[in-house]
Amino acid sequence: MKLFAKLLGRLVFIIILLSIGLTLFSLLTGDAPTITDIKGGYGLVKESSRSAYIAHRDTPDTPVIDSIVISYAVSGNIIAVKQAAVPAEDAKPDFTTYTYWLLDTATGEVFGPLADEAAFNEQGSQLDADKFDKWLGT
Repeated sequence: MKLFAKLLGRLVFIIILLSIGLTLFSLLTGDAPTITDIKGGYGLVKESSRSAYIAHRDTPDTPVIDSIVISYAVSGNIIAVKQAAVPAEDAKPDFTTYTYWLLDTATGEVFGPLADEAAFNEQGSQLDADKFDKWLGT
């Protein structure tokens, strides 16, 4: 009985140490960002349920198109992005005002912010990318 109690005590001690180690590991490593591949090595990186940006898969912590991406579409090598107005600190996002962006995945060139849909359509036509697949929300 004494041997059983000693083994049980050691087992509990090991479990406690393992729990502390796993907790510290999770706190130090943090959460990896969720990346949804779009095209040409670029993807949508979710920061939170309401905030997302576009980045290259090789550098997911460096936005190519900043938050707050609302939706995106693809036409050939071009990714079109619809972005909500990025708020100043301590302000709520304005989901009624949008800017548009175009990203050429072949060259990495970014066009934007485009102030309205007319400027977006004009730039898309210049890039031969005026026929986008369906827009996908973030």
